[in-house]
Amino acid sequence: MQTAISTNHTPKTRRTTHEINFLLSFKHFKQYNRMANESENKLLFRMHHIIPRGLASSFDIPDSEITLPPSPQDIEIQMTWGKVAAKAWGPVNGRPLIAIHGWLDNCGTFDTLIPLLPKDLRIIAVDIPGHGLSSHFPPDIAYNYVDTLLAVERMFERFQWKKCSFLVHSLGGATAMLYAGVFPEKVEKVICLDIIRATPTISATVGFRLRKTVGKLLKYEADIIAGPEEPISYESAVERWVSGTFGSLDEKACRILCQRGLKKLDGGYVFSRDRRLLAAPLAFIPKEDQLILARKTTADVLVIKFIDGPYFEDPEDYQEHMEALRTSSKCVRYVEIEGKHHTHLTHPETVAPIINDFLNYRSDSV
Repeated sequence: MQTAISTNHTPKTRRTTHEINFLLSFKHFKQYNRMANESENKLLFRMHHIIPRGLASSFDIPDSEITLPPSPQDIEIQMTWGKVAAKAWGPVNGRPLIAIHGWLDNCGTFDTLIPLLPKDLRIIAVDIPGHGLSSHFPPDIAYNYVDTLLAVERMFERFQWKKCSFLVHSLGGATAMLYAGVFPEKVEKVICLDIIRATPTISATVGFRLRKTVGKLLKYEADIIAGPEEPISYESAVERWVSGTFGSLDEKACRILCQRGLKKLDGGYVFSRDRRLLAAPLAFIPKEDQLILARKTTADVLVIKFIDGPYFEDPEDYQEHMEALRTSSKCVRYVEIEGKHHTHLTHPETVAPIINDFLNYRSDSV
């Protein structure tokens, strides 16, 4: 099912109808909203979907069950603290597009979707620092998606781009939306999968959140110093991963992510990701600041919301942000389709046509 599509080039009266449809489409949100009446429950609900808990530490993957995607090139972008690993898809002189995955995933999350996208794209799908094959941050340096802005800017310098687009999932969308507002002249299009922006800082719960995160970070630091994680079997790992994402990932999707998400040790495999990522990111992004950046965004924006994925804000907040984007952007679309949080990986055929239509649309020709 596909609903609630809006663009800036439609007449004002029609856009008002879309706004009504947008709000009506959120009727299923009420069930989630009841869960979020208390701030602690809302935080816990958010963490369940973005940072899966109790994930397995290793995978023994049968080679016969791995289906490799069409031949992307592995590349590395050097940073002052290490490297950002990435996959480069498409012709070197193609239209530049940066693909950024969600929290605790890696760039393999786009392996099934990218082959269905236009062949003239030059896609650089990155492993966020601390994820996949990218280097971990040094000790005592915590992770947050604001730091990723610097990594993106270094990519511009490395590839000498003047402008690019973004394909982003979940918390990867937080980086892209912030970057599009800070550097509007450098961004052509933004495609956000199952997120609209970074979840705003809630003043009432900021003390609770910081206290809990600091405690978890200290715990994981101590665990890292104590030694590597204990390898376990492939079957147990997949079962924990699937349950840790509330069924958003299936076994096939897990195997794809494991190709970059594992490293081999004696006796099995462990996650390649930094264990400190299991704590909530330390980032403060108030709603008001994000609205200011949204109003400065000139890129065309497409938000694809998976109906059975997580909702982190009230429908009025979503609508407010979409309206802010329309201030300077000529094309802003919101589309809802059936699916869970990783639908772009498990069922890419439902997502690709919407993305392709958006990529082929030229707002400057209207």
